[in-house]
Amino acid sequence: MSDAPIFVTGVTGFIGKRLLPLLLAAEKRIHVIVRDPSRLKVPEGAPLRIFSGDIGDPGVVRRAMEGCAEGYHLAALVRHHADPAEYERSNVTGTRNVLAAARELRLRRLVYSSSVIVYANDTSPMKDESARLGGDVFNSDYHRTKYYAHLEAARFAAEGLPVILVMPSSVYGPGDATDSNRVFHWCRRFKQGRVPRWLPDAGKLVLNLVYWEDVARGILLAMRKGTPGEGYVLGGENIAIRDLMIKIGKLAGDGRPFRSFPTAPLAPLAALSEGAAKIFRTRPLLSRGLVRALRGTWAFSSDKARRELDYAVTPFDEALRATFEGA
Repeated sequence: MSDAPIFVTGVTGFIGKRLLPLLLAAEKRIHVIVRDPSRLKVPEGAPLRIFSGDIGDPGVVRRAMEGCAEGYHLAALVRHHADPAEYERSNVTGTRNVLAAARELRLRRLVYSSSVIVYANDTSPMKDESARLGGDVFNSDYHRTKYYAHLEAARFAAEGLPVILVMPSSVYGPGDATDSNRVFHWCRRFKQGRVPRWLPDAGKLVLNLVYWEDVARGILLAMRKGTPGEGYVLGGENIAIRDLMIKIGKLAGDGRPFRSFPTAPLAPLAALSEGAAKIFRTRPLLSRGLVRALRGTWAFSSDKARRELDYAVTPFDEALRATFEGA
């Protein structure tokens, strides 16, 4: 079975674009599912078999997984303001399809990329894999569907599927302008001189930021060393928004100060914005989910991954500089 191909979803996504070259460098044969094959950039002659379609189609998933020994399920809809039904099809139904096919075809190991957002309702100042999984309230359709997809993976694991869960934090890196790559967008705005000089609550909110190459390597480590049924936070630097902006400003030669604004008045404004958006059938300028996220806690520990997977991270200043230079 060691020569069997590897099943991979999400290869055109932010993390998948870093994982795929690592798998190819290891001379692995790979089966991938891609909605638009023209988006897939790989060297000519790469040992890649492309299945056109999406993970919402169980037939496509089964055909792509046939004959594989291991799999990586990274595909997820992250894009802001997509149709809620699209999130459901990609993140919940698609994940269930992958898990069901893995069980039916007796996949030896599967790594599923969840997200630390599943712990959003735990208000602990520092969180890890023991944090509370709660569906009390959801900040977005992405949050809701990743939460239920995570529960699906945990259920299949409890029923015996050898699936390992990884939960990346906020991923960043150069050269990719996807919605989720917030650090990249902030770097680009600094370069263009378009940075608002206001920060919520003086920028005290702490985020956990992880470099994309570290996540890709962590996913490979999870395949090799992870315990089926276990979850691993793949995080990086815990840093306040204020300190992050100061660091990016230094790289841009922009030392202008920031002003603070309170987040308390934003909740009623968000409700009005969402109401107006429904009436005029547009996107809200401000959502209540975003306001809740600004009041949340987003500091995470990756000690378990370091201990059990030998997970390591790139020094933050080095990774931030690479992102800035590639923005």
